Amino acid sequence: MPSAPSRDLMFRSQFLSLFLLACLATPTYAATLSFPQPADGDRSRYGFEFALLEAALAASRPASQKTQNSPSERLQWSAQTMSQARARLEVAAGKLSVVHSVATPELDRQLTPVRFAIDKGLNSQRILLTRKDLLPRLKALRKTEELRTLRFGVLGSWSDRKALQSLGYQVEVTESFSGLFKMLALGRSDAILTGVLNVQQVQAYLAEPSELEWEPSLLLILPAKQQFYTAPTAEGRALAQRLLRGLQTLKANGEFERLHAQYFGEQIEVGRGRRELRLDGF
Repeated sequence: MPSAPSRDLMFRSQFLSLFLLACLATPTYAATLSFPQPADGDRSRYGFEFALLEAALAASRPASQKTQNSPSERLQWSAQTMSQARARLEVAAGKLSVVHSVATPELDRQLTPVRFAIDKGLNSQRILLTRKDLLPRLKALRKTEELRTLRFGVLGSWSDRKALQSLGYQVEVTESFSGLFKMLALGRSDAILTGVLNVQQVQAYLAEPSELEWEPSLLLILPAKQQFYTAPTAEGRALAQRLLRGLQTLKANGEFERLHAQYFGEQIEVGRGRRELRLDGF
Protein backbone atom coordinates (compact mmCIF):
# COMPACT_ATOMS: atom_id res chain seq x y z
CA MET A 1 0.00 0.00 0.00
CA PRO A 2 1.47 3.41 -0.97
CA SER A 3 2.62 5.59 1.87
CA ALA A 4 0.85 8.90 2.61
CA PRO A 5 3.50 11.00 0.81
CA SER A 6 3.28 8.68 -2.21
CA ARG A 7 -0.52 8.93 -2.30
CA ASP A 8 -0.26 12.71 -2.09
CA LEU A 9 2.22 12.78 -4.95
CA MET A 10 0.00 10.52 -7.06
CA PHE A 11 -3.01 12.75 -6.36
CA ARG A 12 -1.10 15.88 -7.36
CA SER A 13 0.13 14.19 -10.55
CA GLN A 14 -3.38 13.06 -11.50
CA PHE A 15 -4.83 16.50 -10.78
CA LEU A 16 -2.16 18.17 -12.92
CA SER A 17 -2.81 15.75 -15.78
CA LEU A 18 -6.56 16.41 -15.66
CA PHE A 19 -5.96 20.15 -15.56
CA LEU A 20 -3.70 20.02 -18.61
CA LEU A 21 -6.22 17.88 -20.50
CA ALA A 22 -8.97 20.38 -19.70
CA CYS A 23 -6.83 23.22 -20.99
CA LEU A 24 -6.10 21.36 -24.21
CA ALA A 25 -9.76 20.48 -24.72
CA THR A 26 -10.90 24.10 -24.40
CA PRO A 27 -10.28 26.29 -27.47
CA THR A 28 -8.13 29.29 -26.68
CA TYR A 29 -8.09 32.58 -28.52
CA ALA A 30 -5.68 35.45 -28.48
CA ALA A 31 -6.64 38.18 -26.03
CA THR A 32 -6.29 40.67 -28.88
CA LEU A 33 -7.39 39.89 -32.43
CA SER A 34 -6.15 42.09 -35.26
CA PHE A 35 -7.83 43.23 -38.47
CA PRO A 36 -6.08 45.18 -41.27
CA GLN A 37 -6.35 48.93 -41.48
CA PRO A 38 -6.93 50.05 -45.12
CA ALA A 39 -3.94 51.29 -47.09
CA ASP A 40 -5.35 54.84 -47.20
CA GLY A 41 -6.12 54.84 -43.47
CA ASP A 42 -9.87 55.29 -44.05
CA ARG A 43 -11.30 52.77 -41.58
CA SER A 44 -14.86 53.50 -42.69
CA ARG A 45 -14.12 51.50 -45.86
CA TYR A 46 -14.04 48.34 -43.73
CA GLY A 47 -16.52 49.52 -41.12
CA PHE A 48 -19.11 46.83 -41.85
CA GLU A 49 -16.57 44.00 -41.77
CA PHE A 50 -15.12 45.22 -38.45
CA ALA A 51 -18.56 45.57 -36.87
CA LEU A 52 -19.59 42.14 -38.18
CA LEU A 53 -16.48 40.53 -36.72
CA GLU A 54 -17.16 42.10 -33.33
CA ALA A 55 -20.75 40.85 -33.42
CA ALA A 56 -19.70 37.33 -34.50
CA LEU A 57 -17.14 37.13 -31.71
CA ALA A 58 -19.69 38.27 -29.14
CA ALA A 59 -22.29 35.78 -30.43
CA SER A 60 -19.85 32.88 -30.17
CA ARG A 61 -18.08 33.83 -26.95
CA PRO A 62 -17.48 30.80 -24.69
CA ALA A 63 -19.69 30.63 -21.60
CA SER A 64 -16.61 30.95 -19.38
CA GLN A 65 -15.93 34.39 -20.87
CA LYS A 66 -19.46 35.67 -20.40
CA THR A 67 -19.09 36.04 -16.65
CA GLN A 68 -18.28 39.50 -15.41
CA ASN A 69 -14.80 38.60 -14.12
CA SER A 70 -13.64 36.55 -17.13
CA PRO A 71 -11.44 38.30 -19.70
CA SER A 72 -12.54 38.22 -23.33
CA GLU A 73 -10.69 38.93 -26.55
CA ARG A 74 -10.65 42.38 -28.13
CA LEU A 75 -10.71 43.16 -31.85
CA GLN A 76 -8.45 45.99 -32.93
CA TRP A 77 -7.16 47.58 -36.12
CA SER A 78 -3.62 46.80 -37.22
CA ALA A 79 -1.05 49.39 -36.17
CA GLN A 80 0.04 49.87 -39.79
CA THR A 81 -2.04 50.56 -42.87
CA MET A 82 -1.73 47.99 -45.64
CA SER A 83 -3.08 46.78 -48.96
CA GLN A 84 -5.33 43.75 -49.11
CA ALA A 85 -2.52 41.76 -50.73
CA ARG A 86 -0.20 42.49 -47.83
CA ALA A 87 -2.97 41.81 -45.31
CA ARG A 88 -3.45 38.34 -46.76
CA LEU A 89 0.28 37.69 -46.44
CA GLU A 90 0.24 38.93 -42.84
CA VAL A 91 -2.60 36.53 -41.98
CA ALA A 92 -0.74 33.66 -43.66
CA ALA A 93 2.31 34.48 -41.52
CA GLY A 94 0.23 34.66 -38.34
CA LYS A 95 0.89 38.37 -37.85
CA LEU A 96 -2.78 39.30 -38.38
CA SER A 97 -5.77 37.38 -37.05
CA VAL A 98 -8.31 37.79 -39.83
CA VAL A 99 -8.86 39.45 -43.21
CA HIS A 100 -11.83 39.71 -45.56
CA SER A 101 -11.45 39.05 -49.26
CA VAL A 102 -13.24 37.88 -52.36
CA ALA A 103 -13.11 34.09 -52.19
CA THR A 104 -10.81 32.30 -54.63
CA PRO A 105 -9.63 28.67 -54.82
CA GLU A 106 -6.06 29.93 -54.35
CA LEU A 107 -6.90 31.75 -51.11
CA ASP A 108 -8.90 28.76 -49.87
CA ARG A 109 -5.70 26.72 -50.15
CA GLN A 110 -3.37 29.31 -48.63
CA LEU A 111 -5.51 30.44 -45.68
CA THR A 112 -8.39 29.09 -43.58
CA PRO A 113 -11.72 30.18 -45.11
CA VAL A 114 -14.78 31.07 -43.05
CA ARG A 115 -17.39 29.82 -45.50
CA PHE A 116 -20.06 32.47 -45.05
CA ALA A 117 -20.82 35.09 -47.74
CA ILE A 118 -20.59 38.29 -45.73
CA ASP A 119 -21.65 40.34 -48.79
CA LYS A 120 -24.70 38.08 -49.41
CA GLY A 121 -23.24 37.49 -52.87
CA LEU A 122 -24.01 41.08 -53.87
CA ASN A 123 -20.37 41.73 -54.72
CA SER A 124 -21.21 39.96 -57.99
CA GLN A 125 -23.31 42.95 -59.06
CA ARG A 126 -21.30 45.84 -60.53
CA ILE A 127 -22.01 49.19 -62.09
CA LEU A 128 -19.56 51.34 -64.02
CA LEU A 129 -17.92 54.57 -62.97
CA THR A 130 -16.69 56.25 -66.15
CA ARG A 131 -16.03 59.63 -67.78
CA LYS A 132 -18.92 61.69 -69.09
CA ASP A 133 -17.54 61.62 -72.62
CA LEU A 134 -17.80 57.80 -72.66
CA LEU A 135 -21.48 57.61 -71.64
CA PRO A 136 -22.87 57.55 -75.23
CA ARG A 137 -20.50 54.72 -76.14
CA LEU A 138 -21.52 52.68 -73.09
CA LYS A 139 -25.22 53.34 -73.66
CA ALA A 140 -24.92 51.69 -77.07
CA LEU A 141 -23.47 48.45 -75.65
CA ARG A 142 -25.64 45.39 -76.22
CA LYS A 143 -23.28 42.42 -75.97
CA THR A 144 -20.68 41.31 -73.44
CA GLU A 145 -18.09 41.07 -76.22
CA GLU A 146 -18.31 44.83 -76.74
CA LEU A 147 -16.96 45.36 -73.21
CA ARG A 148 -13.61 43.96 -74.31
CA THR A 149 -12.81 47.30 -75.93
CA LEU A 150 -12.82 48.95 -72.49
CA ARG A 151 -9.83 49.30 -70.17
CA PHE A 152 -10.92 48.53 -66.60
CA GLY A 153 -9.05 50.27 -63.79
CA VAL A 154 -8.23 47.90 -60.91
CA LEU A 155 -6.13 47.76 -57.78
CA GLY A 156 -3.23 45.35 -57.99
CA SER A 157 -4.48 43.52 -54.88
CA TRP A 158 -8.04 43.03 -56.19
CA SER A 159 -9.14 39.57 -57.25
CA ASP A 160 -10.88 41.37 -60.16
CA ARG A 161 -7.49 41.78 -61.78
CA LYS A 162 -6.91 38.06 -62.36
CA ALA A 163 -10.59 37.35 -63.00
CA LEU A 164 -10.88 39.97 -65.74
CA GLN A 165 -7.56 39.06 -67.34
CA SER A 166 -8.47 35.37 -67.39
CA LEU A 167 -11.69 36.27 -69.22
CA GLY A 168 -9.82 38.32 -71.82
CA TYR A 169 -10.63 41.85 -70.63
CA GLN A 170 -8.15 44.73 -70.59
CA VAL A 171 -7.03 46.01 -67.19
CA GLU A 172 -4.98 49.00 -66.07
CA VAL A 173 -3.42 48.52 -62.64
CA THR A 174 -2.66 50.93 -59.81
CA GLU A 175 -1.69 50.28 -56.19
CA SER A 176 -3.54 53.31 -54.79
CA PHE A 177 -7.30 53.49 -54.20
CA SER A 178 -7.35 57.21 -54.97
CA GLY A 179 -5.15 56.45 -57.97
CA LEU A 180 -8.06 54.57 -59.55
CA PHE A 181 -9.98 57.81 -60.00
CA LYS A 182 -6.96 59.81 -61.16
CA MET A 183 -6.19 57.15 -63.76
CA LEU A 184 -9.77 57.25 -65.01
CA ALA A 185 -9.93 61.05 -65.10
CA LEU A 186 -6.65 61.22 -67.06
CA GLY A 187 -7.93 58.79 -69.68
CA ARG A 188 -5.55 55.95 -68.80
CA SER A 189 -8.55 53.71 -68.08
CA ASP A 190 -12.16 53.78 -69.25
CA ALA A 191 -14.19 52.48 -66.33
CA ILE A 192 -14.06 51.18 -62.76
CA LEU A 193 -16.19 48.14 -61.92
CA THR A 194 -17.90 49.08 -58.67
CA GLY A 195 -19.87 46.68 -56.50
CA VAL A 196 -23.35 47.91 -55.62
CA LEU A 197 -22.35 47.72 -51.95
CA ASN A 198 -19.46 50.14 -52.54
CA VAL A 199 -21.17 52.93 -54.47
CA GLN A 200 -21.45 55.35 -51.53
CA GLN A 201 -17.86 54.65 -50.53
CA VAL A 202 -16.62 55.46 -54.04
CA GLN A 203 -18.91 58.50 -54.33
CA ALA A 204 -17.17 60.01 -51.31
CA TYR A 205 -13.90 60.07 -53.27
CA LEU A 206 -15.30 62.00 -56.21
CA ALA A 207 -14.65 65.73 -56.36
CA GLU A 208 -17.48 68.18 -56.99
CA PRO A 209 -17.87 68.97 -59.81
CA SER A 210 -16.36 65.88 -61.41
CA GLU A 211 -15.81 64.70 -64.97
CA LEU A 212 -16.55 61.20 -63.67
CA GLU A 213 -20.09 59.85 -63.65
CA TRP A 214 -22.02 56.64 -63.01
CA GLU A 215 -23.24 54.80 -66.12
CA PRO A 216 -27.04 54.64 -65.52
CA SER A 217 -28.31 51.58 -67.41
CA LEU A 218 -25.96 48.58 -67.13
CA LEU A 219 -25.57 45.99 -64.37
CA LEU A 220 -22.51 43.84 -64.95
CA ILE A 221 -22.33 40.42 -63.31
CA LEU A 222 -18.97 38.98 -62.26
CA PRO A 223 -19.61 36.01 -59.92
CA ALA A 224 -17.94 36.63 -56.57
CA LYS A 225 -18.49 36.46 -52.84
CA GLN A 226 -16.62 37.92 -49.90
CA GLN A 227 -15.71 35.96 -46.81
CA PHE A 228 -13.33 36.08 -43.88
CA TYR A 229 -10.01 34.23 -43.80
CA THR A 230 -7.84 33.28 -40.83
CA ALA A 231 -4.35 31.81 -40.49
CA PRO A 232 -3.60 28.25 -41.71
CA THR A 233 -2.71 27.17 -38.16
CA ALA A 234 -4.47 25.31 -35.37
CA GLU A 235 -5.34 28.61 -33.69
CA GLY A 236 -6.45 30.09 -37.02
CA ARG A 237 -8.70 27.11 -37.73
CA ALA A 238 -10.21 27.33 -34.25
CA LEU A 239 -10.91 31.03 -34.80
CA ALA A 240 -12.47 30.29 -38.22
CA GLN A 241 -14.80 27.70 -36.68
CA ARG A 242 -15.79 30.12 -33.96
CA LEU A 243 -16.44 32.96 -36.42
CA LEU A 244 -18.60 30.64 -38.53
CA ARG A 245 -20.67 29.71 -35.46
CA GLY A 246 -21.05 33.38 -34.61
CA LEU A 247 -22.06 34.36 -38.15
CA GLN A 248 -24.60 31.54 -38.32
CA THR A 249 -26.05 32.69 -34.99
CA LEU A 250 -26.30 36.26 -36.29
CA LYS A 251 -28.06 35.04 -39.42
CA ALA A 252 -30.50 32.94 -37.40
CA ASN A 253 -31.45 35.74 -35.00
CA GLY A 254 -31.72 38.43 -37.70
CA GLU A 255 -28.76 40.47 -36.48
CA PHE A 256 -26.76 39.86 -39.67
CA GLU A 257 -29.56 41.28 -41.83
CA ARG A 258 -29.98 44.25 -39.50
CA LEU A 259 -26.27 45.06 -39.56
CA HIS A 260 -26.08 44.62 -43.33
CA ALA A 261 -29.06 46.94 -43.84
CA GLN A 262 -27.54 49.49 -41.47
CA TYR A 263 -24.43 49.80 -43.63
CA PHE A 264 -25.77 49.07 -47.11
CA GLY A 265 -29.56 49.45 -47.07
CA GLU A 266 -30.25 51.90 -49.91
CA GLN A 267 -27.21 50.93 -51.98
CA ILE A 268 -28.74 47.56 -52.84
CA GLU A 269 -31.41 49.40 -54.86
CA VAL A 270 -28.77 50.82 -57.23
CA GLY A 271 -28.78 47.66 -59.33
CA ARG A 272 -32.54 47.36 -59.77
CA GLY A 273 -34.05 47.96 -63.22
CA ARG A 274 -30.74 47.82 -65.07
CA ARG A 275 -29.90 45.71 -68.11
CA GLU A 276 -27.69 42.78 -67.10
CA LEU A 277 -24.55 41.67 -68.90
CA ARG A 278 -22.50 38.76 -67.54
CA LEU A 279 -18.78 39.33 -67.78
CA ASP A 280 -18.10 35.59 -67.63
CA GLY A 281 -20.25 35.04 -70.72
CA PHE A 282 -22.69 32.60 -69.09
